[in-house]
Amino acid sequence: MEEFKGYDHMMARYYEKMSNYSLPLLSWEFYGEHHTLLESFKEDLSTLKKLTENWEFTRDYSKEFTQEQSVIVITNPNLKIVYASQNIQNLNGYSPDEVIGNSPKMFQGKDTCVKTSAKVREAVNNQTSFEVTILNYRKDLTPYQCIIKGFPVHDKKGKLINYIAFEKAA
Repeated sequence: MEEFKGYDHMMARYYEKMSNYSLPLLSWEFYGEHHTLLESFKEDLSTLKKLTENWEFTRDYSKEFTQEQSVIVITNPNLKIVYASQNIQNLNGYSPDEVIGNSPKMFQGKDTCVKTSAKVREAVNNQTSFEVTILNYRKDLTPYQCIIKGFPVHDKKGKLINYIAFEKAA
């Protein structure tokens, strides 16, 4: 046992120089929530990577998704939703499966501004990007202001193949 005494003494001096701090249990809870959030991003980002492999699109959708925590909605050229990120349910109560195949107009209602809708329609018709704040409705019919940044997406040959929108509550 005497031979370990020197080793123990040396290791004690080594650890004294290090800044080891214990963390409160609450920090582990925070980490757990953050980890769960990252896992949901991972699934969506994997799907998005597959969907966007033929796109000629320069905007960093992963940054918009993970850092800005925007909802991502992708439509085909006929404006039918083909993809919605998992966090759409936090925004408006709909699951991705409930919105796929529908038009984004499903989120509009009686007090949605007609002029704002027309501005979006004009941008879509002209295949240009747009940014608007519009009154949308959740699944439970409560209204919310939604900031939408929309972009046409072309394939590498220049053909329009999708529209992508980044959405957040105002």
